[in-house]
Amino acid sequence: MCPKNFNRNLPLLGAIFTLLSSTLGFGQNGTRLPGELAWAISYDPKTLDPMKVDDQASELVRFLTGGVLVRVNRLTQQPEPELASSWTLSADGKVLSFRLREGLHFSDGSELSSRDVAWTLHRILAEGSGAPVAEEFLTPQQIKVETPDLHTVIVRLPNHIVGVVRIFDEIAIEPMGKATEGKVTAGPFTVAEYRRGQLVRLRRNPAFWKHDVAGVQLPYATGVRLDIVSNREREVSLFQRGVYDLIDGLPAENFNALARIAPGSVRDMGASLNTEQLWFNQFPSAPLPDFERAWFANRGFRVAVSQGIHRADLARIAYDGHATAAYGFVSPANLAWHSKDLHFPHEDVAAARKLLASSGFHLRGNVLYDSGEHAVRFSILTNAGNAARQKMATLLQQDLAALGMQVTVVTLDFPALIERMMHTQNYEACLLGLANVDPDPNAMANVWLSSSPNHQWNPSEKTPATPWEAEIDLQIRSQATTLSGVNRRRAMDRLQQIVADQQPFIYLVHPNTLFAISPKLVNVRPAVLSPGLVWSIDTVRLQGVR
Repeated sequence: MCPKNFNRNLPLLGAIFTLLSSTLGFGQNGTRLPGELAWAISYDPKTLDPMKVDDQASELVRFLTGGVLVRVNRLTQQPEPELASSWTLSADGKVLSFRLREGLHFSDGSELSSRDVAWTLHRILAEGSGAPVAEEFLTPQQIKVETPDLHTVIVRLPNHIVGVVRIFDEIAIEPMGKATEGKVTAGPFTVAEYRRGQLVRLRRNPAFWKHDVAGVQLPYATGVRLDIVSNREREVSLFQRGVYDLIDGLPAENFNALARIAPGSVRDMGASLNTEQLWFNQFPSAPLPDFERAWFANRGFRVAVSQGIHRADLARIAYDGHATAAYGFVSPANLAWHSKDLHFPHEDVAAARKLLASSGFHLRGNVLYDSGEHAVRFSILTNAGNAARQKMATLLQQDLAALGMQVTVVTLDFPALIERMMHTQNYEACLLGLANVDPDPNAMANVWLSSSPNHQWNPSEKTPATPWEAEIDLQIRSQATTLSGVNRRRAMDRLQQIVADQQPFIYLVHPNTLFAISPKLVNVRPAVLSPGLVWSIDTVRLQGVR
């Protein structure tokens, strides 16, 4: 799933190293290229176009290749200068001015100027662009971009947007008139090779602007090899053998095993900002029977499902204790924005049965029926190769059986799942996760705005389908445009409460941030915010390589 929020994959241990070098994406002689870093991603990037990123694999490639005006430091969580040496924001928050560094170039040697920035912004903000990041500007078509000289970019906003500078962390600047899909970049690496189902290989950008204190040009690594390995058991085995340098998002079931074998290689950073959640398909033209659509649109049905789930069991069994029960989209680890006064549906099977009865459902024997005598049967869709999610789906199946619901679990590879979820809408319920890149909840506008394609239970609504979705739109816009910190907090507290009351997403757990880091790596700076291990990739290197 997506954008400041991206879908994640997770899963086991102990595979035998019997892979062909072509499958793993090794060099011609079966070894990594000199000075190259290597790790695995779970599925193919959905796109290499930095404008259209809405999944985690694509976002990782954009992060490693894209040159951005500002970069949010994943440790301090504050924006820092990148291609822009400085910026100013007017007192009313409506005029943002960037000053570009002198002597910037793209990887092909062409000069990078304000015209390239303006072209990139116009491409993203244009009506129908399909750029998820555009949603964070709230009214993207009303934004004006000016370039008074080659080193100045002025962005005029119709309204103040809280944290607007942080949005530019997600916008990779491209050469004017060219959509190069990462082959020509201003970031530390460029896309050198992509073999579907096998690997993405990046090479060092020879024109990258950064140097270390000794004057050595960055990045230190000559390249990055991202092998596409959906089997996490295999990934962990290859990390143990030294084939991979890191695992960003170590599966919980592997953490304890690796801790016993190599305790110095693993890190548990505690609760993450990420969520795992279940939702029901409420898309009006989804190929579902009318009676199923009626179930999923019924608030009582959704709340009863939430009440029937034993979240402590999900954390303990599916994550080996490396997770925290989740009841809302803001993690308790996010101290600035988590609402301590949130009222949410607690686990209570008796209350769930009573709510279902008052919502038009009834039990006959051990089977739940609606008022039209349709047995409540549905499937939960999740991604194959993700052991934690598959365990959670099985536990959900058991929990909901206690309410009389007959649930089947369907696992698909990630591209097929995305096709169903984002395009055909041919599914009943889905279990996936969101990787929250920024602790500021304004970054979730691309999920909460009813018009967004990432409004997963009913994407791209022309107008809000329900009064509560209209109120969510109002609150997300209000918090993003107010100049009052008190009013912003009030809007975000209200938004969290609406979500808790309506349960469009039924939140399950906040997985802990788990890493595996090879002792061969130097300058890794682990952070809870994604991408936790490679956010400072330009200075990461292998021992002995400089």
